[in-house]
Amino acid sequence: MSARVTGGPTHWRANLDELALGVAQLREATDQTMRLAGDAAVAGGLLAGVTLMTPQGPIIGSNTVGISTGLISMRTEVEALSAGVEFAVAGYLEAEAQITNLVNLAMTPSALVLSVVGLTTDLNVPNDMYEIAIRGTNTYVWAPVEAVFTALDRKVPGSKFVMGNTISWMYGLDENLWEMAPTQRTYGMLAHALQQVGLMQLAPYDIDNVTTNRSADGWQHREMPATGGSLQAMQLLKDYAYAPDTVTIAKIAQADGTDAYAVMYSGTTPLEDDSGPFGVLTANAAFGATGVVEAVVADSVYVEAATLEMLQQAGVPDGSTIIPMGYSQGGTHAMNMALSKTFKSKYDVSDVLTVAAPTGHRSTDDMSTNFVHIEHEHDKVTALTGASNEARLNRTTIEVHGYPEEEVEAGVFGPEHNLELIDGQLTEALQDPEVAHATEVPLEKVEQKMGGPIAIQQFTLTRQEAAPPRHPFSDPPAMRWDDTSSPTPSKIVSVRPLDQWLPGMARR
Repeated sequence: MSARVTGGPTHWRANLDELALGVAQLREATDQTMRLAGDAAVAGGLLAGVTLMTPQGPIIGSNTVGISTGLISMRTEVEALSAGVEFAVAGYLEAEAQITNLVNLAMTPSALVLSVVGLTTDLNVPNDMYEIAIRGTNTYVWAPVEAVFTALDRKVPGSKFVMGNTISWMYGLDENLWEMAPTQRTYGMLAHALQQVGLMQLAPYDIDNVTTNRSADGWQHREMPATGGSLQAMQLLKDYAYAPDTVTIAKIAQADGTDAYAVMYSGTTPLEDDSGPFGVLTANAAFGATGVVEAVVADSVYVEAATLEMLQQAGVPDGSTIIPMGYSQGGTHAMNMALSKTFKSKYDVSDVLTVAAPTGHRSTDDMSTNFVHIEHEHDKVTALTGASNEARLNRTTIEVHGYPEEEVEAGVFGPEHNLELIDGQLTEALQDPEVAHATEVPLEKVEQKMGGPIAIQQFTLTRQEAAPPRHPFSDPPAMRWDDTSSPTPSKIVSVRPLDQWLPGMARR
C-alpha cells in the first residue's frame, strides 16, 4: 500500500468502539423504558381505581404489574449485558497495552540507535522508531526512581503517593507524578525549569486583524482553492500554513444555507539568522519554540483564549460549526481546541484536520468529532511526544509513504515534513483502492463542508512580555494595594491535566 491507515470505520478498533456505543445507546433506551414503567404503573393504578367495581378493574391492575415487572427485569438483563461487554473491551485493551509495552521496552535499545543514526545521517528511519526511542528511554530513566519510592512505600505506606503529590506541586504539575506517563513527567518538569530560569516564558497573546481587501462585511472573499492535489481542505490549508504566527478563519458557505468555519493554525515560525545559540528558547515568536511547549505541555492554554477572542471579533456566532485545522505545531493547537471543554461548550467542533503534527499524546472518548491526521512515515516531528495517534472509530491517521521524483525543499526537519510533499503523496495514495476505501468516510465528512464560496479573516499573534518569575526563596515584593506601577510576577503555567497521555499503542 502507498499509505498506512489506522483508525476509522474499517479498523479493528472500530468494532470495540461500536460495541461501547451500542451499550451506551442500550442503557439510554433502558432508562427511557424505566420512565415508561413508572408512567404505566401510575396510569394503570388510576384506571384500576376508576374501574374497581367493573370486571376490567382486576385485569388492568394485573396487566400493569406485569408490564412494570417485565420492564424492570429487562433493565437488570441490560445492566448485566452492558457490564459484560465493558469488561470484555477493557480486558482486550489492557492485554494489548501490556503486550505493546513489553515490545516497546524490548525494542528501545535498537530504536534509540536507529534514531541517532537517523538524526545524524540521511538514513530514512520510520517515525515509529523515534516514538519508541522517546517513550522507551523515558521509561528506562524513570524506572529506578519509581522503584526507590515503591520500596519506601512498603516501609512507610502512603509515602509514594504523598511524595508524588509533593513533587508535582513543586514542579507546577496538576496531577500526581506517578499517575503521569514518564514522557509527560519529563516534558512537564523541563518546561517548568525553563520558565523558572527565564529561558522560556508562556504568556497571553495580543491579536491583530490583518485581513486585506475586506468587503463591507469585514471578510475577504477569495477564489476557491486551486484544483489538483489530494483534498480541497488540504489545498485551503496550504494557502495559510506557512504564514508566520497566523491564525486564519475561513467562512465556508454550506449547501443548507448555513456557514462552517475552518480555523487554520500555521506551522512553527522559523528562527532568524541572528538568533544566537539560545535563540530557539528565547525567540518570542508566537508559534516559535515556546509555542511548541505551550501546544504539547500546556494544551495551548493561551492560544485557546486568543482563538475565542478572534472568533468573537470575526463575528462567528455561538454554536457555529468549527473545523480546527493546522500544519505541524499548528496541528497540535488545532487538536487542543477540539478537546477543550470551554471551546466545545461554545462551538460545534465537527471535524479536525492535522498535517505533520505531534498529536499522539492526546486522547479522547468524544465520539461526535471526526479526527483526521495526515503524516509522512519518516517525519520526525510527529514522533515528538513519543506517542502515536490512537486508532478509534472516529479518529483516522493516514501515514503516507515515499517521495516524488522531483526534488522537494527539505527545510530544517527534512523533505518529509514539507506540506507540498505530503499532499502529493496523499494524492497518489488515494488512488490505491484499499486506502480510498479505508479513508472514504472520514475524508468525505471533511470534504463535504469545503465546497462552497469562501471568505477569510486573518489574525496575527504577538506574545505579551511576561514579568520574570520571582525566585521561590526570595522575599516577597513590598506592594501597596493601590500600587499599579509594579509588574505582576508571572504565573508559571503548569501542565494542564490531560484525560490521558497515551504511552503509544501498536499500529495495525
